[in-house]
Amino acid sequence: MGKNDSITFNQAWLCEVIHLRESQWGPQDDSKARLLAQNEPSSTAKIIRRAKELNQSSSLTTSIAKLSSAGWLAFLVILSLAIIAGASSAFATLGNGTQPVNIVWALLSLLGLNFLSLVIWCVTLFSPTASGGRLAQLWPWLTRKLARGPDIGLAVQAWWSLWHQARATRWLLSAGTHLIWTILLLAASAAILFALSTRQYDFVWETTVLSSEVFVKWVGRLAVIPQWLGFPVPDPELVRTSGSVSQNSADITRRLWSGWLLGCLIIYGVLPRLILSLMSTLIVVNRRAHIKPDLTLPYYVAVLHRMNSTKLHSADTPPPASVFKIGIKPNLHSNDTFNTENILIAIEPDPKDIWPPEGIGTIVTCVGPIDSRESRQRVLGTMAQARPKNLVLLCDARHSPDRGTLRLITDLYECANKTLIWLRHSQASHAHTEAWLSLLRNHPALELKIRDDAASVMQWLERHHD
Repeated sequence: MGKNDSITFNQAWLCEVIHLRESQWGPQDDSKARLLAQNEPSSTAKIIRRAKELNQSSSLTTSIAKLSSAGWLAFLVILSLAIIAGASSAFATLGNGTQPVNIVWALLSLLGLNFLSLVIWCVTLFSPTASGGRLAQLWPWLTRKLARGPDIGLAVQAWWSLWHQARATRWLLSAGTHLIWTILLLAASAAILFALSTRQYDFVWETTVLSSEVFVKWVGRLAVIPQWLGFPVPDPELVRTSGSVSQNSADITRRLWSGWLLGCLIIYGVLPRLILSLMSTLIVVNRRAHIKPDLTLPYYVAVLHRMNSTKLHSADTPPPASVFKIGIKPNLHSNDTFNTENILIAIEPDPKDIWPPEGIGTIVTCVGPIDSRESRQRVLGTMAQARPKNLVLLCDARHSPDRGTLRLITDLYECANKTLIWLRHSQASHAHTEAWLSLLRNHPALELKIRDDAASVMQWLERHHD
């Protein structure tokens, strides 16, 4: 990948979706896509351009956009649930204020599950089978439930494949897990602060087999960092006298225990999760910047080989100028400069018909006719470079329209600003005029002429000529 090449995540995602689709269902018809992509400056740019062109017929970007929207919605739903869960746990821990709060149980209730989850994450961090956290796996599961569409499963598979190739899957899930815990603990902290501000709580500790000194040391050690950051904490004497409710009547005592509880929740709960969330996110962002199609895979090697083969084959065919033929006019030499503003292309014309058609003036360049696979690829390549303003496609109404013809028409009119379908022999007894009309009604961008003479076609060209 050159220094000037750049690739977005969505471009890499689209390439991977097409990679998986062709790997599972077989190669797509990419003749036009290869012709348009083969002139790109680098191999990565060729793969991206081919993917964009193939997307024109399958609209895979629609599935990608739908999945992205569902992912953000699922993430917001999970964060909302985390806020509700955090606030609910805080209110349940403190109660309604009619009973004293056991400070030990309160802290264990708020931080116990979080601490256990954090220990498990740290232990499995360097395990080859580590998932990055079970909590974040709710996100892809809910995203898949919210997204609907025929290619959603393929888009999901491609999305995970990209992160797996970048060795960032566990860090992506870790970032999600830590962020969810951060939001949950922040919600719990906010709920505790609100509850302590609106109700009066008494705090006690109770034990049967432990001495008061155990709690004095335990509370003192946990209070070191919160005290550094300005949180009020109880002194050892206050801890000793907090074994009975009667000693907790002073307002200063309630404030000291409240500050200690809130400080421990933020310092030992919110802060570690926030730091780990930022660390995991930085790793994900760094590895995302290097996500791109792996051109060493056999699939991409084969695609690039086909492009190079097409390019070599095209080198043996006449250059674009030689596939054009100037409209007939007296005293006009055949080696004059051709006009690429107005182009006429015949699709499988009758060999008995005169080519170029009578009445076509010199403002039109006649190309073709297209009557074989080789001529189709040659004309598509020429049109991709010429990009005419006005394009006339001459079709024989005596031929029944099929999907291949419709696909060719679609590929050609995408190369021009305005396109006219010139349907000749529409009045013949065995013409399939109605079938053509029915087929072309689904393409409002195409205009239609069903007269055999060229006068109406020349009028259309002059009307659209600046």
